[in-house]
Formats: sequence, C-alpha cells, structure tokens
Amino acid sequence: MPASDAPTAGSGSGTPAEEDGADPDRSGLALTRSDERVLAYLDDVGTDYPAFVASNTGLYVEHVESRLDALDAAGLVERATGEAVFRVTDAGRDALRDDCDRWSD
Repeated sequence: MPASDAPTAGSGSGTPAEEDGADPDRSGLALTRSDERVLAYLDDVGTDYPAFVASNTGLYVEHVESRLDALDAAGLVERATGEAVFRVTDAGRDALRDDCDRWSD
C-alpha cells in the first residue's frame, strides 16, 4: 500500500499529518486520497458492498475493506445492514466537504 494511503491517526502517529499533505478532520483520522474516493462514491450512490466500491473507484478490494474499517471506526461510514453494506454518515459528508474545500482553492 502506498505511504500516502497508510492509515494515520490524528494523534500519536509521531509524524504530523500535514507532512503527507493530509490534514486531520474532526474525527481524528487524516483522510487519504483513497478515503476521499470511497466517501465521495458512497455519498453519490447511497449504499454499496466493498467489492462494488472497489470496482467503481478503481481501488483494490482489500484496500477498500481496510479503509472502510478505518472510516467506520472514525464514524465516517457505517454498516447499513448486518452484511458488509456501507453508507456514508453525516460526519463523513462533513469531512469530505471540508477536505474538498481545501483542495478546490
């Protein structure tokens, strides 16, 4: 996995999030480019399985699954059913919107 997509926490990582170009959002998780793609996709479609998220974002399934786990732990996505069907939360939409505002300037 590329270093830019390595999971990073807002605290205790030893390396400031700003050094890799990602700023920590309110959840304490620094969004990676993969996170942005996953959140934007789920925001567009509503709910989906990790395999379909991967297929439709051009990411590897295992990578999407690991990012969904991290995003779920941060409260930015949630399971929509008892199965592995995910949807973005309001906090995820806010984090994505805040992140997009930074790189749209």
